[in-house]
Amino acid sequence: MMHVQEHGLDGVEDLVLAACLENQTYDRQCEGSRAVWIYSLFKGTPAHPRFAAAILAAMISSTDDYDGDQQRELASLMGRDGDLEAAAALRAFVWGQAFSADRVLGARPIRNLDGLPAIVEIARRLGKVLQQDPEAWVDPLDYLVDDPFPFDEVFAELKRVAACDEAVAAYVAKEEAERIASSNRPDWSKEDPAASARRRGDAFMQDNPLDTILAAATSKSGGRGRFMQFGRWASEDDLNRILDRLRIESEPEACEKLLWAFRRRQLPRLDECVWALACHSAADVRNAAAVALSHTSDPRVRELALERVGAPGFSSDYAEELDLFKNNYQPGDETLILAALERQTVDGDEAHYLGTCAIDICNSADSPALAGVAEWVYRTNPCAICRRRAVEKLQEWHRLPPHIAAECRFDALEDLRKLVHEQP
Repeated sequence: MMHVQEHGLDGVEDLVLAACLENQTYDRQCEGSRAVWIYSLFKGTPAHPRFAAAILAAMISSTDDYDGDQQRELASLMGRDGDLEAAAALRAFVWGQAFSADRVLGARPIRNLDGLPAIVEIARRLGKVLQQDPEAWVDPLDYLVDDPFPFDEVFAELKRVAACDEAVAAYVAKEEAERIASSNRPDWSKEDPAASARRRGDAFMQDNPLDTILAAATSKSGGRGRFMQFGRWASEDDLNRILDRLRIESEPEACEKLLWAFRRRQLPRLDECVWALACHSAADVRNAAAVALSHTSDPRVRELALERVGAPGFSSDYAEELDLFKNNYQPGDETLILAALERQTVDGDEAHYLGTCAIDICNSADSPALAGVAEWVYRTNPCAICRRRAVEKLQEWHRLPPHIAAECRFDALEDLRKLVHEQP
């Protein structure tokens, strides 16, 4: 972006086009859309016809994925700026697809292009699905509306059209039935957050008592998040029982799952079985044990942190051993931590694993001496959210270098651009 601002697309045109065709965000679900940002790179330039042709060609065969979502958004943006071919291509794609119980691809881009009439037409198409199968799942109206299309105004228009359109009437009836069902459900929106969390925890524990969790540890089904949830709500007695099981468990995958109970919860005691698992030959087990130990401030944990992170063989495979410093950091440790990070030749997932743990140390230790670590995260981590977290700490410590601040003003992540623009 900085290059384009200064020199135009010369030398980077192919890179920008590749970013149009492939959604290059690291965390595509959490980072949000880059379409507006990317569009600004070629909007109104001599390269626009080439970009438009490639984007529309890709969109024709796009599917339900993040690349296709971005291509359809770009087509909508071009259409709204007067590109008749882009507008026609988007309309052909959206209205030419088979409307079924699946989501409508391009619903929001076509809505942004054609406004309320597009929403009415989507409701009509989905209403025809409901006429064939009243129990079918279709995109609810909440998915189709937001600013500047308020729900009540859109729903009022749909009800008006429904008076003389049976397909729209079927969609409206489905929406009204869902609204009635929602109104009969308990309204937890005004509940105290702590009480709400406790209620959810009680419900989880009722469905996942200790014996169920122990059985799930040796099952091939079930994600690790279930064990983390258990750890959050379990009693201390239950956690001690988990430790008892770890003393006799030999299956690595089961050990890792059980250790996940301590991913966000402090160990009730520094049991020797956890120390042993922190030396396990399986990296996932070793990392999980390190995370379990990291919640405790203890000389032995600090000694392990210094040993592991200072070892020549430290790598992204054991990134979570950085967590051992979270409650055991002491001034001067930043030199060892930064040296270990700078020895790494990493990109992609490996850089993200290391960067996530490194920024967690910055947040927990909260020492400006860790500014170098935060800078390493900023320049190495592919995740825009992690980069934003690093910049937030550098700002808080009054250690944000001018060149990083300048880059952030043009970053692909809107939140990061705002963060620096709002800097006093």
